[in-house]
Amino acid sequence: MQQTSVNTAPPSVTVSRKPRTPEAGKRINFGERVYNEISDFLIEEAWLLDEDLFRDWLGLLAEDVLYTMPVRQTMYRRSGKGFQASMNWFYEDLTSLQFKVARMETDSAFAEDPPSRVRRLISNVRVHETSTPGEYLVQSYILLRRNRGDAYASDSISARRDDLIRRTGSGWKLAQRTILMDQAVLGTPNLAVFF
Repeated sequence: MQQTSVNTAPPSVTVSRKPRTPEAGKRINFGERVYNEISDFLIEEAWLLDEDLFRDWLGLLAEDVLYTMPVRQTMYRRSGKGFQASMNWFYEDLTSLQFKVARMETDSAFAEDPPSRVRRLISNVRVHETSTPGEYLVQSYILLRRNRGDAYASDSISARRDDLIRRTGSGWKLAQRTILMDQAVLGTPNLAVFF
């Protein structure tokens, strides 16, 4: 299968920040107000992406958003977690994500024209306070199902997402997302979709 490039951002866009790794504080339980609001935010986000409402999705992102997907490596337990921090399928900020969305609205987005039919199934949401007031560490599982063209089969990609979600004056915003794919080798010809 064809592999996708590590970063498809335009050459003029350089993301030099590293993902933050906040310590998980008190866990927010299912049914609590903050938990319900964040779960609703994730469901709305998945719906916007499934409906190809990418401009609206950009409105859910913080200005300082960092959106990464490190490459998984198959390793023995004693060797570490299995992700290569220096290699990423995605390493994006708001500018590069805006560029990708703008490109999808042109005739040169060949990987997504005609568009894929995608469903994002979100589950196992865990919410923790962080040391930054109004900012929460949110872990969730995603199963992304994608069908292209007239293909009989669908691609399936499962991952864990580690998000920083921030309460702002204009609502909840995604400040950081790290996507930890379960697959070491892509089972799809490209990653021209958002997680």
